[in-house]
Amino acid sequence: MKRPFINILIPLILGIIFFYYTQIKSLFILLSLFLMFILILSVKNIRKRDIILYMIVFNCAGLLLYQSFSSSEITDYLDEELEVEVIIKEKIRTNEYYSVYNGKIIKVYNDNKLIPLAEKTIVNLKIDQDLVYGTVIKGQAQMTSPKSNTNPGIFNYARYLNTKNIYSIVEFKEGEGQSIGRVHLSRLEKIKIDTKKYLNTFLNNTLKERNASILKGIILGEDSSIEKDDITKYRELGIAHILAISGLHIGIITGFLLFLLKLINVDYKYSVLITLIFVGIYGYIVDYPPSILRASIIIGFLMISRVIYRRPDYINILSFVALLLLIYQPLWIFDVGFQLSFICTFSIIVLTPRINDTIFADIRFGKFIAPILAAQIGIGPVLIYYFNYITLTSLIANLILIPILSSLLIFVIFVIGLSVISINIAQILMIIVDNILTSFAHIVDLIHNYLNIVIYLPSLSILDILIYYFLVYIFVNMKELKKIRYRYKLVFFISFIFLVLCQIKYNSTKWAVNFIDVGQGDSSLIQIKDKTFLIDTGGTTFGDYDIGENILIPYLFKKGINKIDGVFISHFHEDHTEGLISLLKSPNIKIDNIYFNSRNEKNHLYKEVKYLAKKKSVKIHPINLMSKLKIYEDYEFKLYTSRQKDNDEENNNTMIISFKSDENNILFMGDSEKELEKEYIKLNNEKFDIVKLGHHGSNTSTAEEFITHISPKVAIISVGNNRYGHPHQEVLNRLRSKNIRIYRTDMEGHISIKDEFDSFKVYAYRERHIGYSLYDIVFIIIFGILIYMNNLYLRLMKHTKERIYDI
Repeated sequence: MKRPFINILIPLILGIIFFYYTQIKSLFILLSLFLMFILILSVKNIRKRDIILYMIVFNCAGLLLYQSFSSSEITDYLDEELEVEVIIKEKIRTNEYYSVYNGKIIKVYNDNKLIPLAEKTIVNLKIDQDLVYGTVIKGQAQMTSPKSNTNPGIFNYARYLNTKNIYSIVEFKEGEGQSIGRVHLSRLEKIKIDTKKYLNTFLNNTLKERNASILKGIILGEDSSIEKDDITKYRELGIAHILAISGLHIGIITGFLLFLLKLINVDYKYSVLITLIFVGIYGYIVDYPPSILRASIIIGFLMISRVIYRRPDYINILSFVALLLLIYQPLWIFDVGFQLSFICTFSIIVLTPRINDTIFADIRFGKFIAPILAAQIGIGPVLIYYFNYITLTSLIANLILIPILSSLLIFVIFVIGLSVISINIAQILMIIVDNILTSFAHIVDLIHNYLNIVIYLPSLSILDILIYYFLVYIFVNMKELKKIRYRYKLVFFISFIFLVLCQIKYNSTKWAVNFIDVGQGDSSLIQIKDKTFLIDTGGTTFGDYDIGENILIPYLFKKGINKIDGVFISHFHEDHTEGLISLLKSPNIKIDNIYFNSRNEKNHLYKEVKYLAKKKSVKIHPINLMSKLKIYEDYEFKLYTSRQKDNDEENNNTMIISFKSDENNILFMGDSEKELEKEYIKLNNEKFDIVKLGHHGSNTSTAEEFITHISPKVAIISVGNNRYGHPHQEVLNRLRSKNIRIYRTDMEGHISIKDEFDSFKVYAYRERHIGYSLYDIVFIIIFGILIYMNNLYLRLMKHTKERIYDI
């Protein structure tokens, strides 16, 4: 087995993904492992024993996950209000409403019993002040688990925190969370804190604020102070990795140290030792993010292999490092930084030689371009999956900007070291750094504004990604594939067609209605062939959380939607309309038309919407009484507004909207009250398959007479955590008595309705996302088997011996 670690790594990754979504009990995993160990002892065929060994690794991934999740002791106290003590660590962010810190729970008081703990957490304090590292806070707090995503494709905050071994959020009540002193810090902790403090002070005092924040992100990994516009620019240029601690920076630092030590004639063995110690200390100061661990271990192996005069196998080393890190923290497989880091490095190793031979064989500077191009090819689908765009000029940006910043980083490290000896000389040199960084920012702005080409794309499915990498695999093995027999080429062709046909089946639908989980609010996306419509856009009235910016726009981008043919606003309450403000402000979303009840003109939200719509040349269509909007031949929207001229209750100014497809009818009631329901059924005799209930399931809506009249099969309730008692038990009982299926966004999350021949099917995200994930896992496994089989076919005869080409 030439590369044993990659053969172990692949089943481990598949096992982590499989057991994460299936949540199979550890007892079944142990039983399965026991049976496999017995089986491997009884099987003599080497290939069969290898397969059983891979299955053992696959199941061990489940045990690793179980160990990771069961390590938390705080789960017994979640969703309770208790008296707790926490130690404050680093500040994450602060605003006028609250401050958020990384922290550690040390004590919980439950039923007058003191329970000692030592577990990472996120601390929310309703105060706007800076707390120093080690401050102990005590008070009544709500212990909650981090929120998972409830809409497909949206950032999973809970899983993100889990990768950092954080399984709880401690939110102190108003007036609670008082400081009771500071914890005693060890000597190493004091050194780490003092070093960070010194670096922060030095950078703040010698650089402009914007430049200091950039360098603090690069050197210390503190990106909270970097301006949002800067992050967006760097990300759209494809160089966001330079704003945070990454393997690139470790490589630069390591290379610089080795060069410096060689310059003063230090023996290479001692240079390696000194460099590894420096990198280890640096990693401790910045709390060892995965990128530092990966880069440090890989570079360490490479340097040691040179010391012992062994030619390194880069793929084997990379696989071994990934294996170590995933055994330590299996959830890192879901971390985008971890994925990009390893895929980028693997792509450079595998694709660079082939790109050099194929494209840049006769180009002088090809060897500089090939690695960057290889990295872009490798990480392209992952970037699209997470960020929904690709940057066509990222190659140019990397070639121009990375060398500048790399050289500057080396110079800054030198100046920081010099500052310990002579602060005055260091401050003079930092003036040069400040000017270079300012010029660098101008270059970034110039490239971003005039040269950058960004293409926004929908999130790729797992099948899309598999097809892409299958094509890359063929490109890498093109020479070998040309020489194999026809029947083996046929296997490759059938494999590719199989994946493509599965993808076509996976994405085929004529229309779909998606009820987006926007919390206590309403928003529905309707897709009809190539047209897109929104009914309400959600919103919130508390804190600084923007539903439009944080949920609606990312959701649309995930679906590849940057143009909306029409937005229907049922009425101008914040929880139905506020998200539209963010849509109209977004430079990447185009809206053609807005439809609303003409009687809402006195509303302050209407005035803002009208102003922004005029600014973006969006057509506004006030609706009076009844209107129809025909879409193609088989689809139609009907819009109904109250005949009463003056409604004291804003909810009865709601515009009722119905959507009719070729076979099905769906009714959207906005916040309609019983009075408006009565008015509507007098003018309408249609039956509806699905109804989105009025006013989030309140008992002021959904009267018995109304439900009997429209006779739906399915009721959708768009609702979140609230103090109003929505949905009301009386309404739920009324629906159940009529055998109407109930779906709630607060329980099922995102709810999708898709056409199915002459009927429809309802998909609830929290019920079905495991099914979707398993569907993807099945195809990952099938894809792996296809690649393995196809790789066996790459056999060429040379000197009368069969040779297997290993990629």
